[in-house]
Amino acid sequence: MVKDRMVELLQEHFELNLYEARAYVALVGFGVLTPAELASVSEVPAPRTYDVLRSLEKKGFAISQPGKVNKYRPVHPENILEKFIEEWQERIKEELELKKKAKEELLELMNPLIETEIPKYGVERVWVVRGIRNATLKTREMFEDVKEKILLADDGYIAANLEKEIISAADRGVAVKIIVAENLLPRIKTSKLIDYGKKGKIELKVLDKFELPMLICDDEVFFALEDMAARYFNYETQIWIRDFRVRNLFEGKFNEYWEKAKKL
Repeated sequence: MVKDRMVELLQEHFELNLYEARAYVALVGFGVLTPAELASVSEVPAPRTYDVLRSLEKKGFAISQPGKVNKYRPVHPENILEKFIEEWQERIKEELELKKKAKEELLELMNPLIETEIPKYGVERVWVVRGIRNATLKTREMFEDVKEKILLADDGYIAANLEKEIISAADRGVAVKIIVAENLLPRIKTSKLIDYGKKGKIELKVLDKFELPMLICDDEVFFALEDMAARYFNYETQIWIRDFRVRNLFEGKFNEYWEKAKKL
């Protein structure tokens, strides 16, 4: 209904509550109303009409006419709605300036923390990442931050879907070794990774299968927990660890795979 839409717009965009919006629509429709009359022509409960009309007056949407029984008439919609927008714009400008000042103050206060030797990920060195999307974001972040080497034993999506990030790391001088499971070969046969392998910019090998896929970027290790149901529903649980001791353990396993694998 038209009336319901007017009430909805007043609530959503002009900061009136439900009863205030209903009362204002009624005032616009009837012109002048007493509290008792408002209760009879609108869906505002009788015990609330006095408070609602006084609130409308305070917000500038109504004007009262004192007398034995107070009467209220609406401020013309074009006037009050335009005035509301003008005041809202000024308020937003002030809030925007306050937020900018708060940002500058926070940056100044936090700068000593940012510049300390605290590790990037704080005290925590182990994180759980769930879902393909989140795992992809984390993997991409690792490739962007890596400085020395990438060791990837991949039986899934990384080499096929993050080719650009791997190539970018190789172009920065990062040493890249990749082992792909044999069933992944059809997905990367047209990949630029193959060209980089032929040119010696990265090292590529293939292995029929391996029980522990992994990604190592410098001291960071990323691997998936075995859960076929989670993998089927794209909610696989991945573990990220940043610790050189854990890295050494995984790198030892990667080297075992590397010795068994064949050049691609």
